[in-house]
Amino acid sequence: MVSLSQGTALSITAYENICEQKEIQDFTLGPIQRNYLYFAGSPETVKIKPPIRPFPNQSIPSHCETKPFYLASIKQPMCVKHQVILYKQTSLLPDSFRHETRDDFHQALHYDQKTKQYRIKRLEEATRWLPGDSLFLSGEFSGEYGHFLLEILSRLWITDFIQIQSLPILMNPTDRKQWQLDLLKPFGIKKPQIVPLHQPTVCERLHIPVQSFSLRRYTSSFAHKVWKTIGDYYDTGSQQVPDKIYVSRSRLKSNRRRLINETDVERLFSRNGFQIIHPQELTIKEQINLFRHAQVIAGPLGSAMYNCVFQTKPTKKLLLTYEKFIKMSDLLINTSTNGLLYYFAGTEHKQNKSPSNTEWSINLNQLAAYLENF
Repeated sequence: MVSLSQGTALSITAYENICEQKEIQDFTLGPIQRNYLYFAGSPETVKIKPPIRPFPNQSIPSHCETKPFYLASIKQPMCVKHQVILYKQTSLLPDSFRHETRDDFHQALHYDQKTKQYRIKRLEEATRWLPGDSLFLSGEFSGEYGHFLLEILSRLWITDFIQIQSLPILMNPTDRKQWQLDLLKPFGIKKPQIVPLHQPTVCERLHIPVQSFSLRRYTSSFAHKVWKTIGDYYDTGSQQVPDKIYVSRSRLKSNRRRLINETDVERLFSRNGFQIIHPQELTIKEQINLFRHAQVIAGPLGSAMYNCVFQTKPTKKLLLTYEKFIKMSDLLINTSTNGLLYYFAGTEHKQNKSPSNTEWSINLNQLAAYLENF
């Protein structure tokens, strides 16, 4: 069994250096003689759909490019919570990182700029052995709705190629909330399958599907199909869905990015025919049907608006935000769903070192005038 101390210096090992390459059609469960890298698709170059009304001075790339779509099958790696996969005693596997900028902050890893190596921040001493085949579905920030929806679930493209209903699924210790289970259900994943990473776990055979969506980097047809699978599973039709919805943040417990006059903003949208919704008070099924069938969706930029991934037609969307909080993910989602994206600019107030914690407001007169013709 792998032995590792908390201070061990770790470097990244490319799959190509430790795996024999094959096509996904050759994949089988059961004992393997060596590590394999199974390919299911070539990299995609995706043309970014620009907003109809961009944010002032917004930088919009012309396209994005994905990784190849692969499944890595690795003998006896060690998994540590918050998306760390160790190979032997000195290496990290590439899927320990949720995006390509690998010297950024990592929930579980410390990066040394001088040595260009990593160390695990905290490592429990007791190690567990998991026999047989298992599937990797851990994530750095998997407890947050947006990260789970875009990053974690995007690995489930693999369900088009292999059966996973009998496999143990490696996830973070807290990743068994009802909303998470509901999002996993369309793929046949049940709660008893989940192996929580309370302690470092050495897997006899671990299967790691690449993310088909990467924050800041790319979207793909593989990711869009994952979201369509979920949407189709919960779709009950458009009969009870309002034409226009405003996605509010006013009842969130967190004060992050507090829109200080959101109550007034809600009244203004309500007068313009929008139904005010609070996604955290709704079931996953209710959220999906609202976002899938509404004709117009508006709201402050944030993870709740990522539910736009479930749209199946060119829906009109109005994102309210401020200069220091513009996210590439919204452009990527809009590209995948062929949406009609508009931005409306607010004003920052109480500034914070982190742009995601800034208080801001909307000019109500300007918004009222804009909504007259929206």
